[in-house]
Amino acid sequence: MKLPVLAGSRPAHAAEAWTLDTSVSSTTFSDDGTEDHRRAWSVGTGFRALTLATVIFTLALVTLGGVVRLTDSGLGCPDWPLCHGKIIPPADAATLIEYSHRLLASVTGLLVLATTLIVWRSYRKQPWLLVPTTLGFILLIVQVLLGGFTVLKELPASIVLAHLATAEALIASLVVVCMVAFRGPPITDSREGGDRGGPDRFLILVLATLLAGYALLLSGSYVTVSGATVSCGQGWPLCQGQFIPEGYYATIHMAHRVVGLLVGAMIVAVLAMAWRRKEDFSAMRWTTVIVGGLFLAQIMIGATILWMGFPLILRLLHLVAATLVWVGLAALAVLSYKPTAPTSALKGVSGA
Repeated sequence: MKLPVLAGSRPAHAAEAWTLDTSVSSTTFSDDGTEDHRRAWSVGTGFRALTLATVIFTLALVTLGGVVRLTDSGLGCPDWPLCHGKIIPPADAATLIEYSHRLLASVTGLLVLATTLIVWRSYRKQPWLLVPTTLGFILLIVQVLLGGFTVLKELPASIVLAHLATAEALIASLVVVCMVAFRGPPITDSREGGDRGGPDRFLILVLATLLAGYALLLSGSYVTVSGATVSCGQGWPLCQGQFIPEGYYATIHMAHRVVGLLVGAMIVAVLAMAWRRKEDFSAMRWTTVIVGGLFLAQIMIGATILWMGFPLILRLLHLVAATLVWVGLAALAVLSYKPTAPTSALKGVSGA
């Protein structure tokens, strides 16, 4: 008789810490008689900790990048990869901010590289880990090149925007890796729509909201890099008292608000549909609540920025809240699938 590997258990040998055990499976039946196969998903706690740390460091990197942009510290180090031609640069404020960003980027890059090497060594047959990890590594390379190009070309708006877009895509791919490491690879034939032979409408809505949230991030970044931040004055929700304002920059700013309205409506729809679903899956439901709360906070911060005269700290909080909403939507996209393995330990034994 052979005991199954428990989810989250620690293998006896260090060399086995990164292995996936698919030799054991348990079969359960739902109320409607549908067979539900769940394989034992065993990854080392070290790998899980690594994926979580990588997400946290990448989130911190995006936040510090926002500080660089909002404080106009991007040229605090006018050359690249060195700073003022030195490994240890002069100690003025703009230089320290930009140099700290580069140091954090280096640490984050090493974490992404370590994750990629482990996945390619031990999980290359698992596409739910291999694909997002490889994509994340490619995005990291692009991000580094864009970062250097941004400095050397003296902060052109298009490259600054591409730099943020790549960073946000990177963190989304890393969130997927982290979610799969903790929960196991999802089942792609979603049961909700499968009963009718059609696609899962909830999953489609979540993915559409994820794409719309990405568009909202980019439009907000373009408002900043194009110099359209103050184009609507202190008016909110209208721009200069109009829904369709005059002028290029005012139009850019108002377009960002319209996209935000659309994303807000989609998040409300996701929240409503999540709480109506038959599955008692509290993680998915509460994630939608958290995303909705963060988005509401982001809206209020955005309005307060205008009313208080564009204070730097609130502009930074606006970016952080937007990124957290993006992270939440990426996590929700994974949660919208059924997990292959239960998050708790498997019960029972399997005869050999």
